[in-house]
Amino acid sequence: MDGTQILVAVLGVVGSSGFLVALVNGVVKVANGTAGRERIRNISMKEQRNEAWADAERERDRADLEAHNRRLTEEYASELRRDCTEHGMSGRELRPWPKLKKPPPDKQEQP
Repeated sequence: MDGTQILVAVLGVVGSSGFLVALVNGVVKVANGTAGRERIRNISMKEQRNEAWADAERERDRADLEAHNRRLTEEYASELRRDCTEHGMSGRELRPWPKLKKPPPDKQEQP
């Protein structure tokens, strides 16, 4: 045998031994019931992912609805204020606009 044939034989043995190890591990997992538990766990993870996605969709819809209602309320308040001034109330008789809170600045590290 020359060197190439020996190299091919060694690589074949090493490759097939890796396949045999994977095959034996699979058979052991099936025999112990580990494969079934892993399959159930994977299905459970998919359900958790789908539930999280649905929760995010519901939260996005809730935020959109809240923003829409807030805009309608602000528009109504503005029109009501304008109606009051058009019917003789002075600006001092009206309640002042509320002071809005500003969001905190982002705490990003400066380089």
